[in-house]
Amino acid sequence: MFTDRRANSLQTRRVRQAWPADRPFKILALDGGGIRGIYTAELLRLCERAFGKGEGIANYFDMIAGTSTGGIIALGLGDGMSAEEIVSFYSDDGRHIFPPIPKRFLGKARRFGAWISGTKLDHEELERALKDRFKDRLVGHSGARLVVPSFMMPKTEIAVIKTDHHADFRSDHLTPMWKAARATSAAPTYLKGLEHTESGKIFIDGGVWANNPVMVALVDAVTAYELSFDQIEVLSIGTGNAPFELKSASVFKGLWGWREIIKAAMFLTTDNATAQVKLLLGPERCLRIEPGDEAAKIEMDDYDAAFALLPDRALKDFEMNAEALANFFSQPVLPRERYYTQHLVGL
Repeated sequence: MFTDRRANSLQTRRVRQAWPADRPFKILALDGGGIRGIYTAELLRLCERAFGKGEGIANYFDMIAGTSTGGIIALGLGDGMSAEEIVSFYSDDGRHIFPPIPKRFLGKARRFGAWISGTKLDHEELERALKDRFKDRLVGHSGARLVVPSFMMPKTEIAVIKTDHHADFRSDHLTPMWKAARATSAAPTYLKGLEHTESGKIFIDGGVWANNPVMVALVDAVTAYELSFDQIEVLSIGTGNAPFELKSASVFKGLWGWREIIKAAMFLTTDNATAQVKLLLGPERCLRIEPGDEAAKIEMDDYDAAFALLPDRALKDFEMNAEALANFFSQPVLPRERYYTQHLVGL
């Protein structure tokens, strides 16, 4: 996990593995969005109940990609958690990770002051919850192929945490799952980055560059396997992507006017990734589902608003897309390759 990713990049084209010409390659891609991940978890719970035939979500997708809160869900699914268990993570642990937003002026002022001088949320609450859920499980324990974007500092480096489903992917399989989840979800200004003192690396939320990981997953799939675009089927689930707006006057201002640039970046990368995948595969091969309207405007740390609006919205969107969703669950997938973790199977 803690390696110089750029220096260890391949200097030649990756050798692609064979894939049956008569089998689709199904990708599940899960956006970031903080507590809004309850929408994703609830939508998957409804799918699991309606179409799962007693099996977990991971048994129906050849690859699961997730960023930030979506990365936590992806790792949970790979570890064999049911969608019901993941919903409980958001409902139970989420209340401690995302404490109530103060209603009185003094409380808001204190929280804002803490945010200015540090981070908005307590990273120890998130770490406690992740350790409790994942225990001593490693990325290599995952039964699904995983692709989890993160970002390393102080020297800016993109990091994509992966299972060992290709011989080239030898860096991450011994990484504790809780640590991978923490690495992808350390949203700047909200949570402290994940530090690794031995290497000097600091991991930051993958949403900085790939809040919607669908293109990251697609690139991984077509470079690791002999696939045609016509074989690939994508289910991409967002958490709400309301357009970021700046008044005309603010556009021409400096740092203060652009103080929330992270929101603009996340909107643009999320929207662009979906557009690119649909251009490559065709719109009919990429089902994108995400909450809109007021549900899309919920702040990443607003637990109360998220639970007031998003579970009901997930139900409506499930019912609206039930026929298309059912197609992803018509056939279980084959076991993934394990180049370095055969000894972890069944543990």
